[in-house]
Amino acid sequence: MDLGLSGKVALVTGGTSGIGLAIAKRLAGEKAAVAVASRKPADLRAADPDLADAKSFAADVSDPAQVARLIDQVVAAFGGLDIVVSNAGTHVPGRYDEVDSETLLRHFTTKVSGAWELARAAVPAMKKRGGGRFIVIIGQAGKVPQANAIASSVINAAQHAFVKSLSDELAPHRILVNAVCPTRVKTPLTQALPLYNEVYLGRSLEQQESKWGAQVPLGRWGEPDDIANAVAFLASDRAGFIVGANIDVDGGHQRSIF
Repeated sequence: MDLGLSGKVALVTGGTSGIGLAIAKRLAGEKAAVAVASRKPADLRAADPDLADAKSFAADVSDPAQVARLIDQVVAAFGGLDIVVSNAGTHVPGRYDEVDSETLLRHFTTKVSGAWELARAAVPAMKKRGGGRFIVIIGQAGKVPQANAIASSVINAAQHAFVKSLSDELAPHRILVNAVCPTRVKTPLTQALPLYNEVYLGRSLEQQESKWGAQVPLGRWGEPDDIANAVAFLASDRAGFIVGANIDVDGGHQRSIF
């Protein structure tokens, strides 16, 4: 299916591994011109040959000055900007007495302030193109608060509020703001986390993975490509009446009704 993204310019933050890399590849596969941002410059040809024509930019989205410079560089390199995918940031495990305020603030600065600054810098360029897409990747803790992931629960919930509020502001300008919410996806991030909310207890990795996957009605882990497909759809005109939504891509794992 041709999603009509040929000629569009897309920026993906946190785009050099895992979900971000899969999103960049999917958009490139749809013939979009792709810019990938990360804290360190990446050799995209080495990361994946499908990104041979993409451009890499170094930027830490927790720094507003770097975000503004990033947008300027992307617009200068490609002549405009149509799609922004805010994917930078990680998951912070731990209970309230295990996560200090400095860690919490750093998490907020990357995932909430970073997306905020991306929007502030990118929206003027999108308005010049007559519209665009702003898509935020938000982990499950924002909808399913967890004592052992309280920092991510608080920060991810803030991301949801940001998406809803920003969508009201930008929809009249034909800039559609939405979120994609992955759960139980196999990435370098999840490989480093305790599985099934537990530490390694002598089980084989396969046994732990099977228990984690058994909670998913589809009976398997998701792949980064599953998330990338949802992002590509939201970036296209086929999602032209979807605004302020948060779409779960989780094999049916989420039990919330909103």
